[in-house]
Amino acid sequence: MKIYRSAHLGFCYGVRRSVALAEKDYGAPVYTYGELIHNSRIVSALECKGVYAVGSPDEVPEGSVLVIRSHGAPVEKIAEAEKRGLRIVDATCPFVGRTRKIVAEKFAAGYTIAVFGKRDHPEVAGINSICGYNAVIVDGETIPEALLTAEKVCLVAQTTASAKKFANIAEKFTKEGLKTVEIFDTICYTTQERQREADLMSRFCDKMLVIGDAKSSNTLKLKEICERNCAAYLICSAEELKEIKFNADDKIGIVAGASAPEESITEVLQYMDNNYTEATNEEFLQAVDADGTSGKLSSGKKMTVKVISADDKGIIVNFGAKADGFISAEEATLDGTYNPADYPKDTELEVKCLGNKTEDGVYRFSKKAIDEIKEGDKVVDTIRNGEEFELKVDRAVERDAAKKKGGGLLGKLGTYTVFIPASQIKERYVSDLKPYVGKTLRLVSLEINDESKRIVASQKVILVRERKEKEEIFWANVVPGVIVSGKVKSISKFGAFVSVDGYDCLVHIGDVSWVKFKSIEDILKVGKKYDFVVLKADREKGKVSLGYKQLQKHPFDVAIENHPVGSVFTGKVTSIMPFGAFVEVEPGVEGLVHVSEASNTYVKNISDIYKVGDEVEVKVLAVDSENKRITLSAKACMPELAPEEKPARAGRDSKPRAQKRRDGEQRDSADAEWSEDAGNNPFADLLKDLEVKK
Repeated sequence: MKIYRSAHLGFCYGVRRSVALAEKDYGAPVYTYGELIHNSRIVSALECKGVYAVGSPDEVPEGSVLVIRSHGAPVEKIAEAEKRGLRIVDATCPFVGRTRKIVAEKFAAGYTIAVFGKRDHPEVAGINSICGYNAVIVDGETIPEALLTAEKVCLVAQTTASAKKFANIAEKFTKEGLKTVEIFDTICYTTQERQREADLMSRFCDKMLVIGDAKSSNTLKLKEICERNCAAYLICSAEELKEIKFNADDKIGIVAGASAPEESITEVLQYMDNNYTEATNEEFLQAVDADGTSGKLSSGKKMTVKVISADDKGIIVNFGAKADGFISAEEATLDGTYNPADYPKDTELEVKCLGNKTEDGVYRFSKKAIDEIKEGDKVVDTIRNGEEFELKVDRAVERDAAKKKGGGLLGKLGTYTVFIPASQIKERYVSDLKPYVGKTLRLVSLEINDESKRIVASQKVILVRERKEKEEIFWANVVPGVIVSGKVKSISKFGAFVSVDGYDCLVHIGDVSWVKFKSIEDILKVGKKYDFVVLKADREKGKVSLGYKQLQKHPFDVAIENHPVGSVFTGKVTSIMPFGAFVEVEPGVEGLVHVSEASNTYVKNISDIYKVGDEVEVKVLAVDSENKRITLSAKACMPELAPEEKPARAGRDSKPRAQKRRDGEQRDSADAEWSEDAGNNPFADLLKDLEVKK
């Protein structure tokens, strides 16, 4: 019979922490709100130490200590305990606390809260209390009707829920087409690991022993997972093993719930060890043949060897066999400073086997690999308080082989195995883990278990922290009037989206250019960087409005720079009005040629001399910068006519109008109409009349 043990046996961090807090000496009676953990053996042991479970804070005598169990407690119960003046010790599991924080923030932001888990579980009840018991409990794999009509939905999970079932329901949430849905995988990483190991182990074992209490939700889920693949038995104590019939060729797998006490696990392991043959989980292929080696020395095996000799190429070593081993210069030192003199004969070295016998009959070893492990162990002592470290990912761990969805990433830091859950790689859950294999991640440790040589780490923590720091800097500096540089990401019918330090900002179509344009792409090119001015910044809504045209010279200013008062240029007539013609000064800027300035002769209808599209030479007479108006004259560019060149107006005598008025003659209707605008009187005619009077 072969027996295989799960890597995760014993209390999880949350349970271990809550038990330690309950057992502390507070100098006062200690009570727990509900059973501290779902294990009758531990609850009984606590009672023997004077720690009792109560169903309500009002059952606790004044002056006592109330420990909030790892599942957390409803907010009103905590408030009740505070009101009674009880000393509260919060032993809520940090993972449960994280879920409660998410729910509080999203509920305050107007989200409908959905909790995947058991409706009557104390953890779910505590989470539901955060949102006034308005959460929709999802206890199956169908989406409740109430969530289909909600505007915004936030989905979280009970920390001990089935990871596989949560993945299924989460996928349905994304495919259902809900208006807005945010999904947070809040299942405890150790729960996920225990479930993954139970699934993998039960696939090749004949029987599975699941150690834990029938009240424990996570323990029952382990049994449920195992039962899909083979026979599974829930074991609370070694006595129950006597009722199970084991066969001589059975492969037995052993897993344990997060609340299974060390005593129960030890009893089961000792019983199996005393009555059956136990096999280790790692079997090395090393045997001794006639010449002292098998030719199959297992790769990765750690050994102690003795130096035979050393030269510039490397070190020849003896490892207890007839054949020699070899450490190349490249594999001798961690920093690459290899010196043969540092390795005198008979020096003992710790090495790692690099593989089987090579074609030249020599076994290859690496001292550098062992040094890396030692250095890695030194690094572990520097990251216990959340310090950042780097790790190269060796492989991905699949959660469900059928769906090819990974549960996390694995790497080595010295003798420690580092696990990065899929939920801790980026800010959003990562389902495709393959691209991360071989990559180096920046991490902080979440938990370090020195006994099992295991570290749980997170890159997400760093990314979230840096994003928040970046947000603070961004919003502190992006204020109206500030000029920023941004890259155009995309163009829409109402404007251009611009990335400024990773944030999406909008340049409204009205702020793109001072002049008319057919398409925004004619001015702003996707993928190119430009300078913009901040017009509005609303941090609460997360919106920033930018302006591009505001940093460009106004066409009017360009026009008056290029065409100051008194200058002459040729422009095109853009439109005709009864009072004059508009002539283009610069693209988007027009000046007015009043009818009185259209010609050096009488003009009754300006359409008689100009039409749209005509090019006309004009002179700038005046500029009104405040109202952005330019007055032009075509007449000023024409030669002055001699008196005899001025044609008489049709239907009238040649007597000047001034002479007519002196003579008291009646003005005809045409003359009356013309004289309504004195500006139409040629100035030369007036001078002529004065000369006549003399």
